[in-house]
Amino acid sequence: MMNRIVLFFLLSMFIGQAQASNDFRKALGDDDQTGSQLIHDFHMHTAQYTDVVRYWQASRSRDSLQTVTRTKAHYFLKKAILPTSLIAAGLVTMTVPKQTVLSKYRIHDTMHGWNPTFHTSADNYLQFAPAVVTLGLGAMGVKGRNDFLNQSLLFTKAELLMSVVVYGIKHATRVERPYGGVFTSFPSGHTAQAFLSATFLAKEYGHISPWISVAGYATATGVGVLRMMNNKHWISDVLAGAGVGILSVEFVYLTHQHRWGKKRNLVFAPTLYQKGGGVSMAMTF
Repeated sequence: MMNRIVLFFLLSMFIGQAQASNDFRKALGDDDQTGSQLIHDFHMHTAQYTDVVRYWQASRSRDSLQTVTRTKAHYFLKKAILPTSLIAAGLVTMTVPKQTVLSKYRIHDTMHGWNPTFHTSADNYLQFAPAVVTLGLGAMGVKGRNDFLNQSLLFTKAELLMSVVVYGIKHATRVERPYGGVFTSFPSGHTAQAFLSATFLAKEYGHISPWISVAGYATATGVGVLRMMNNKHWISDVLAGAGVGILSVEFVYLTHQHRWGKKRNLVFAPTLYQKGGGVSMAMTF
């Protein structure tokens, strides 16, 4: 808006100068040549000003995009501190000597020793619970951070990313499970799924009440504990799986473009002309 005002002011100034100079030249009897020269000068000044304005607008747009990109990257790095710390902690339990307190073997023996015959299949279902709640609320029209379509897209992309990372690492590391004979222990897919679901719930509805986020992460933590008590995973697998699940959601939310589900607004307005009237239509996409 300010650019248009400045341009209008300069155009008015140039036109006024051109008209005044043209009248002066006419009085001297040399209006044809000088009038053409003034018009040429006017177009040259206008073109130069337009180039300056375009360069300034492009610079502002570029600076704005860079600022947004830096802000998003900074936000993602802050959010990545916790999940990367969980992954790092899991790696520590894998590398320390077996007899130390932080060893995954020592922790497994302690937890599994509480109830060696313990078994439950609840973790197979609880891993999806927060995500089911999130999508259920969205389908019922409860307003979250995104509409139901974008929620579904975000969840799908996070699932794909998490699955690729988890199963890629499993096949690359080939860590043996606690019960032996199977080499797909690290990281825990159930725990990654549970923390993905919990982070998804917190992203969409955590702003309503912090207890929603607490409930989601408590469920995810329970899944991790059950995976260890069921003798399916080491603590290193659970910690790394939690980190991967959280990071998957954070990355997808960072990169999502929100190009779907936008409402189109159609506006009709009466319009008056010098010799009549009509109706104008405007649509935003």
